Amino acid sequence: MLSCFLTELMKLRRSLALLLCAAAPSMVAVLSMVVLMDREQPSDWAMFSTNISALWSFFMLPMTVTALTVLVAQIEHGPRFWNHLLALPVARWQIFAAKVAAVIMLVAAMTLGLILLVPLVGTAAEALASGTQLTGSYDMTAHAKLLGTMFMGSLLLIAIQLWTALRFRSFVPPLVIGIGGTFVAVAATGSRQGAFFPWLIPTNALASDPARADLAIAIGFWGGIALALAMLVDLSRREAV
Repeated sequence: MLSCFLTELMKLRRSLALLLCAAAPSMVAVLSMVVLMDREQPSDWAMFSTNISALWSFFMLPMTVTALTVLVAQIEHGPRFWNHLLALPVARWQIFAAKVAAVIMLVAAMTLGLILLVPLVGTAAEALASGTQLTGSYDMTAHAKLLGTMFMGSLLLIAIQLWTALRFRSFVPPLVIGIGGTFVAVAATGSRQGAFFPWLIPTNALASDPARADLAIAIGFWGGIALALAMLVDLSRREAV
């Protein structure tokens, strides 16, 4: 299993996945900095970090997961490499489990990157715009807990997108599902059913009702684990992907 995971990481080095993982949190951070610099009213670090988390979970995280899973799957789909890969003397489930682990690791790395970027862009905004001043102090622990909760809730979304990307040779189905899910999430924001919708689950970490937030994250976390296991069973039984 470890050798499969390390091989997967080596393949990702030759793809655009790492560039995507660096660009996604950076774009959210820079955009939030620009908006902060344009505000006429004073803000504080807590509100600034919460706004970044909302922008990340509501739009950028689902779209990045969609693109990332497509890139990971197309490494084999593109050159039609699956037949050779599945013929190797390695348990098939380990090959797919390595892809799951790699995607989850990259999403976790993006989450960590966003945590580290917040104080940098906030300080930069104060330095570049003389009228911009963030009151209070940046509570990295609290922000890390919030983004970590969003990450846990995103496991169901990751499993759906990765299964679709691996199941279909074309990149169109996972893109359609990802874009469609994000579109529906915009319309379903605030609805009672939103807590059960995979594309909205990470955002529900910001819900004012703690029970709703806990329910959403539990669905996302445990549902993601269950769906990932089902994916391993399904793909391991196929003769070719």
